[in-house]
Amino acid sequence: MAFRAPIRIASGGSPSGNTLGIIYGINSASMAVLGSLISLVGLNVLNDNTVALSFALFLSALISLPVVLYTGSLINLLTRKYVFTIGVFIAIFSNLLFMFDLSITFVLANACRMAGAGLMMMCISLYTMDFIPRKQLASAESRKFVFAGISWLIFPFVGTWMWVNVDHHTPFFLSTGLVSFLIMIFWWLRISEAKNIKPPKSGNLHFIKNVRAYFGNPHMRVAYLIAVARSSSWVVFFTYGPIYLRDAGVSTQWIGLFMGAIMAVLIFSSRFAAFAQYFGIRKTILFSFLMAGISMIALGLLPEPTIWGLLLLLLASLGFDMLDIIGNLPFMRMVTPKVRVEMTSVFSTWREMSFVVTPGVSALILMVTDISGLFLVLGSVLVFAGFLSRTMPIRVD
Repeated sequence: MAFRAPIRIASGGSPSGNTLGIIYGINSASMAVLGSLISLVGLNVLNDNTVALSFALFLSALISLPVVLYTGSLINLLTRKYVFTIGVFIAIFSNLLFMFDLSITFVLANACRMAGAGLMMMCISLYTMDFIPRKQLASAESRKFVFAGISWLIFPFVGTWMWVNVDHHTPFFLSTGLVSFLIMIFWWLRISEAKNIKPPKSGNLHFIKNVRAYFGNPHMRVAYLIAVARSSSWVVFFTYGPIYLRDAGVSTQWIGLFMGAIMAVLIFSSRFAAFAQYFGIRKTILFSFLMAGISMIALGLLPEPTIWGLLLLLLASLGFDMLDIIGNLPFMRMVTPKVRVEMTSVFSTWREMSFVVTPGVSALILMVTDISGLFLVLGSVLVFAGFLSRTMPIRVD
């Protein structure tokens, strides 16, 4: 008697947009638990010193950077699924380090957290480009962010509430449980390597050579700038947003609820994607940068942290969210399958680059001003990036 193969195998190991969305959503949940906590944990360990917090995050990013820089070589050696698995185990190890409540383990835990997230996100991006047709990328990206939006709506509050009311270690156990569940789902799905992607030649995996090739293309430079600018916005949002809310009088246990509510707009990402498809990717990116930048400038001009600043944070986050949903599309639509791994290994460093540059620059800014001054600088950078994005080619639309 013949039996039908399990659904996960019958599809030939080719994930759909929904499958990738579920993987992305579970990964987002494991990170969202700690999303509002990292800066609060850091301040607790570093005696409430925001400059020391910025330098600690800067050092963590420097430590994690080499891991992601050579992810392309690692994928060629081990394939995507094993690199993804390594990323998961690094993330689990980072949660264990966070529990020691020491300044050195805080730096190392953040380094592992960034490295693990970088490996997993690069693999998810490659799977998306491998298996999703070019014309369906926008809808696939929006579905990923619907799942992410649900995670970011719920888990930041769960994390901060547990940290205050249960135990300082409980959120890290929860994050470990979620990322462990992620790797079980990932291997159960048995995602195959794409048949249309040939392993790159060993000579093409030299990172410095790939950097020169990547940044030799002016359109790729703009795509990288868009990614770094939006990621830097989130670094500022999740590092200094909770501090701003605390200074505005919001109780620590409710900070995650506020942050999650602001992130909840990701649930409507399909509407945003339809908006972008109708008006054009380039115009939508420009609009998103301007909305986020002007909102952050207005937030920085407020005389002191107030609850009204939440409205400006919400408005800015709408721009951040839109950039998250469509910000990778310029790169995805311009890169060719022939050099996909090589170019993605460079492009994927936008996360680590923002993690390095943003805390380092923030530490320097906070030496001479306060968080409001930092918001002003970020807003100005976003407005500049918006106008620079107008140089992208028409084929991005």
